[in-house]
Amino acid sequence: MADQNTSTPNNGNLLLSYFERRVVKTLPERVGMYQLAEKYPLPQGSGTQITFNGWSKITAASVTLGEASANSTVSLSSRKINATIASYGRAVKITELLELTSIIGPVEGAIRELEQSAALTVDNIVQLAAFKNVLGQVGLGGGSGILSALMSSTASSLCANTGTTSNSRQFGLPAVFGTSAARLSAVSSTAPSISARLGPIGIRKAVSRLRKFAVEPMANGKYVGVAHPYALATLMGNSDWKQWHVNFSGGPSESMYKHSWGTVHNVELLESPNIPRYARPAHSVNITPIVGQGCLAVTELDGGVKMFVKRPGPQSTNDPFNLNSIVSYKVRGVAAVLNPSAGTLLFTHERL
Repeated sequence: MADQNTSTPNNGNLLLSYFERRVVKTLPERVGMYQLAEKYPLPQGSGTQITFNGWSKITAASVTLGEASANSTVSLSSRKINATIASYGRAVKITELLELTSIIGPVEGAIRELEQSAALTVDNIVQLAAFKNVLGQVGLGGGSGILSALMSSTASSLCANTGTTSNSRQFGLPAVFGTSAARLSAVSSTAPSISARLGPIGIRKAVSRLRKFAVEPMANGKYVGVAHPYALATLMGNSDWKQWHVNFSGGPSESMYKHSWGTVHNVELLESPNIPRYARPAHSVNITPIVGQGCLAVTELDGGVKMFVKRPGPQSTNDPFNLNSIVSYKVRGVAAVLNPSAGTLLFTHERL
């Protein structure tokens, strides 16, 4: 008869479980879109809609003036963009029993995690204007659907503001393809070309479009792009970028500073995991917004994000036994594309 062990599996009821009282670190995602938008507070008592107004351009003179006669006058026209405030929020319900018995404070933990949730929500509000006005197709959850019906479309048809077709759920900013192919579906899924990946070629195309429309850079003299980490990883493996970066004035150390991946063709690249990417077995496509001044605007009602901690009071009737507390946040806001020509979405294929 074989020996039998007296061991931990058959005496697990005798073993103590030790709980470490220090909470392990949560990994908050950095966000980048909100800081690119111009801020327009909406005062209380001003309704739920905000209207942005601007003058339309007047072209150069088309005829010469006669010696004693003037050419015809032209109209000074204006344009307006309307946006309607929407409400967003998250809440966590915590039982009194958990508060009394937990080794770590659940209310404090809920506040901290809801603050990060609120940051992602505000970032997504701006993305709804720049990308698509569909919550399920922006931010961390905007992967598989954002390009599902558009992989075989041309770049000129992807933008709702400047597009040439009426395809549903188009993007808020015009598209630029890194690849020379007319359609994203034409790129090899296993071996995308150098131009199809994020790198100097695609960024140069995006900057050329911005300069074509006389878009002013941001206050620091640079355009700004926000890229997904996978897009930046693809950039690091792009031989064209490596060669460009090594030969850049000042060398690689010139552009290595916190939360930035440096500058390529006067575009400062920021990193954010909250940027949506199209992730399918056949193709993985990154979408990098690159903008200048006057592209995006965001407005918030009542000062932006509000945090609440609700505990049952002596007059509460909805919770007669004081069993629950609720921690929540609320934000009312909306973003709009003020000038679609002042920004672009660079579509590039991923290769890690």
